[in-house]
Amino acid sequence: MTADLRWAAPPAPARPSLDRPTIVSTALAVADADGLAALSMPRLARELGTAPMSLYRHVPGKEALVDLVLDEALGAPPELAGRSLRAGCERWATALRDVLAEHPWAVPLMAGDRTAGPAECGWAEALLAHAVDRGRPLPEAVEVLHLVHGYVRGAAALAGDRLPTAHDLERSGRSDGLPVLARLLGGAAVRGPGGVEPLFDSGLRRTLDAVEPAP
Repeated sequence: MTADLRWAAPPAPARPSLDRPTIVSTALAVADADGLAALSMPRLARELGTAPMSLYRHVPGKEALVDLVLDEALGAPPELAGRSLRAGCERWATALRDVLAEHPWAVPLMAGDRTAGPAECGWAEALLAHAVDRGRPLPEAVEVLHLVHGYVRGAAALAGDRLPTAHDLERSGRSDGLPVLARLLGGAAVRGPGGVEPLFDSGLRRTLDAVEPAP
């Protein structure tokens, strides 16, 4: 006897179609929540409610996935038009600092031997074009990029939990051997022309002095 479909249980809702943007955005959420080490194809498949093999139709493996996730995390660079060379570099640097603070797992990737993706190249293009538009020859514009990008990346690498706390140094008995670092971790103030300023701002100000003197 044929079942009466009018009284059958409703069918399970259709699963949204799987596509690369959905995979990448979900992978980004995993990396932000639990770090890049937690990102795997099985974990991602569980998050998406699908089988791991279905992911490989869209992404060949974790290495390619990480490249896509980094590009998604970086996004587009800030608009620099209408700013002086120094002001544009400052805007670019603080915007990149904010991105890396939001996605700290991205910092070591940007210093590795991997090929830069479209988003990284977009950030580089923005600063290079700004320096050239402000009258710097291309070789000097490259120097500006290396200087500012290197500072932001280095500052990001030392931020967050990369350094021990002052309590860690004291508890381990190493404060005497690292006296300057102990002062810094203990909250030593950094003074700039306008008074006390955050450490990142202090270092950026000195970096930008090499690009263009402050007005």
